[in-house]
Amino acid sequence: MKTHLFYILLSVAAEPRYGTAIQEDVRSLSDGSVRLWPATLYGSLEELVRVGWIEEVGDDDRPEGGSGRERFYRMTGSGRTALETESARLDAMARLARARLAPRVIGA
Repeated sequence: MKTHLFYILLSVAAEPRYGTAIQEDVRSLSDGSVRLWPATLYGSLEELVRVGWIEEVGDDDRPEGGSGRERFYRMTGSGRTALETESARLDAMARLARARLAPRVIGA
């Protein structure tokens, strides 16, 4: 999974968000290492909707606040599964790297 898609899913896992809020949350979650420019953000949101990992929130379910023009997105069940699967894959890779990088005791 592409890094920016992972962070977008992570952002909407917490609560429904609109584009600019996702953009800011991703920047915060990644300590500034992932910046979503508008074309990347909205293209990615369209892709995630197309594959069924997020959905646009209908007018009746919109969170309070905002100007009313924002399009809110929330994670779907298959999106949660995809995020859990990717998180497990990343965790396994990190465990492997830590094991390989651990100091070895020679002659013990």
